[in-house]
Amino acid sequence: MDVLLSADRFAPVALARAMPYASERMRQRLAEMPFMPTHAVVALFRGRPDIGRKGGDYTANDALLQRDCERLRAAHPDSHFHPSGTAWPLPAVQAARLAGLGVVGLNGLLFAPGLGSALTIGAVLTDMPLADGPELGERDGYCPLCGECVKRCPTGALTYSGGVRRFERAKCLAYLRQKENAPPEREGYYGCDICQDVCPMNS
Repeated sequence: MDVLLSADRFAPVALARAMPYASERMRQRLAEMPFMPTHAVVALFRGRPDIGRKGGDYTANDALLQRDCERLRAAHPDSHFHPSGTAWPLPAVQAARLAGLGVVGLNGLLFAPGLGSALTIGAVLTDMPLADGPELGERDGYCPLCGECVKRCPTGALTYSGGVRRFERAKCLAYLRQKENAPPEREGYYGCDICQDVCPMNS
């Protein structure tokens, strides 16, 4: 069944699989919803979000997902559907990995075949019974660990040692430029984004 029409790529995942990666705040937001969703249909949209002084603008994704939900409510009146243009309250990257849509790089971003990391993630939350994503082992759905993003990070915001990846947001130039309310340096990018430029999954 075509669940989403607006997305470039989509696949369902059971929320029970994604929630171990969710923050406490995400769990609270999920509990506040008017219905208890059992699945998320994770959607990938081609291209980066429109970048402004305060970060990415996901308004276009929100409108597309809202349209999908309206269509789905009409077609399946016994089920509930809730749009989530920024994949809130989901741990978006991990939900997309568990749905089989891409792999997670050392920089913490999702890389999808044919799209690289030039994508945005959304979702439709639902209580409709759906098939789950593929079974994944502990290391499945992660990058090959070439380490280029770690080696080339100019501030040491990314580290990988002893099988543990760490990201220090306070050192990330993209984060710092958004915090300073600075304009983007080039279309679709904030700060340096070297970790995306050097990743072989983006070539």
